[in-house]
Amino acid sequence: MNKEYTPSAGWNKAAVTGLIMGLATIALSQLQGLASSIGGIAGSLLSSAIWVARIIACIYLFKGILTRFAGGFTGITKVNLVGYGLKVALFSALIVSGFAVVEMLFIKPDTYAEAISQMREAYSSVMDSNSMAAMEKMFPKFPAIMFTTSMVYCFIWGWVLTTIFSGRIMPDDPFSDVFGNGDNANRLDNEQ
Repeated sequence: MNKEYTPSAGWNKAAVTGLIMGLATIALSQLQGLASSIGGIAGSLLSSAIWVARIIACIYLFKGILTRFAGGFTGITKVNLVGYGLKVALFSALIVSGFAVVEMLFIKPDTYAEAISQMREAYSSVMDSNSMAAMEKMFPKFPAIMFTTSMVYCFIWGWVLTTIFSGRIMPDDPFSDVFGNGDNANRLDNEQ
C-alpha cells in the first residue's frame, strides 16, 4: 500500500537512501583500493574492472532508487522526484566525502604524507622558492579542498543521474493541457 507523499517523508527516505548509497560507494572504493594494492598488471586490470563496475552499479542503483520512490508514494510529481534525487545525491556526497577525509587524515595518514613528499620532490626542481612556499601553505588546506571537490563531484554526478532518470520515470506530456486530455501533474507551474 502506497503512502501519501509528504516533504518530511521525502527527506527521511532520502537520508536513509543517501547513507546506503554512500556506504555502497565507499565499499566498492575500498575494494578497488585493495585490488590496486596487488600490484602489477593483474592489480591494475582488477582495479579498472572494479572501477567500471562501481560506475555501472551506481547508475543502476540510482535508477532503482528513483523508480522505487516514484512507485512508493501517491501524489508524487516530477518535481518531487527530482527533489528526492537531489537530496539522495547530497546525503550520499556528504558520506563519501566525509569518509575520504577521515581515511586520509586518520585511517591512512602515511599515504597522505607520502603523497605530499612526492609532490614536494616532483615540483622542487621546476619551482622557485616563492612558489614552493606557496605550495607549502596549501598542504594544510588539502583535506578541505579534497572534501569540497569530492562533495561537488559526487553531487553533480547524482544531479545528472536524477535529471536523466526523472524524465524517463515520469515523462511529461506536453500536449495534455493543449488538447484538453487532463491535468498534467508533472508540470512545474502546477507545483506553485
